[in-house]
Amino acid sequence: QAGRMTGRRGGFGRLTRFVLVTVASLACAGLVAACGGDDDGGEAGEPATLRVGVIPIADVAPLYLGIDQGFFEEEELTIEPQLAAGGAAITPAVVSGDFQIGFSNTISLLIAASEGLPVQIISQGVLGGADESEAWANLLVLRDGPIESPKDLEGKTIAVNTLSNICEVTIKASLEKEGVAVDTFEFAEVEFPDMNAALEAGRVDGACVVEPFVSQGTGPDGQARGIDPFYVRTAPDLTVATYFTTSEYAEQNEDVVNRFVRAMNRSLEFAQDNPDLVREVLLQYTEIPPEATEAITLPQWRTDLSEDTIELLSELSVKYGLIEEEPDLDELIREQE
Repeated sequence: QAGRMTGRRGGFGRLTRFVLVTVASLACAGLVAACGGDDDGGEAGEPATLRVGVIPIADVAPLYLGIDQGFFEEEELTIEPQLAAGGAAITPAVVSGDFQIGFSNTISLLIAASEGLPVQIISQGVLGGADESEAWANLLVLRDGPIESPKDLEGKTIAVNTLSNICEVTIKASLEKEGVAVDTFEFAEVEFPDMNAALEAGRVDGACVVEPFVSQGTGPDGQARGIDPFYVRTAPDLTVATYFTTSEYAEQNEDVVNRFVRAMNRSLEFAQDNPDLVREVLLQYTEIPPEATEAITLPQWRTDLSEDTIELLSELSVKYGLIEEEPDLDELIREQE
């Protein structure tokens, strides 16, 4: 709910979350495939059902479009989307085998890999945009509130959908370039649909918001304005999130994963080429009114993983104390077909 938040200063809240992840992993005795049930498929060309963890935001529209367009069905795959709050919640579900595939921000996967968890990126999820004209995420503050510039956020509380994730890293990276003392920020956990309400109620001073909630917060009926399109300011074409599985599942179900990636790549390209259909499909899994979809700045989708930006995020995660050392990206990123 909007009123339920947890917070902490700086980047050292990752341990609590990953204790839960590790427990889930140990519960399966480290054997992900053994926890995944009998409906995963695995034999070459045979039908498979995949539970895919996603977030109810615009980023994952290609998955739903791919289902509607029959791209996954053509690969003999049945996709069952599973809604969650963010990558930090989806990661343990994939590691434990409750989900076969998940959608996660890149930072959560870098943290998991640095902790020795067997996550593996298999396809692009969403890009941040080439420049500010394509920005679909922004740091929102009250339009008539006390925060006039990013500098005014020093010592203040910023809402993020999950702690120690890409919101924190990219907001810090972006605002540090502006001379802001980013180590003074306090971060509070608020789910994306509740961000604007938390901001308007004064429970937080700023909010890491993505579409479709940016346009809602900054529109005529909202009370917010954007002061930092943090993804594009961190790096052009930033890989914000990807689809992933575990290395064990990918090894034992190589054909299934290859078929998912093929269908996902078609879905990404289709979404980029068909913005009107993206706006329609948003109504399937988000709780926004039809008229609101017209105001949304849509994310950017391509099949290219933009690996140089994943490497940048890895470096920034070390810099801001989310991880102690960078994981091996050759192990984290599955080699593409």
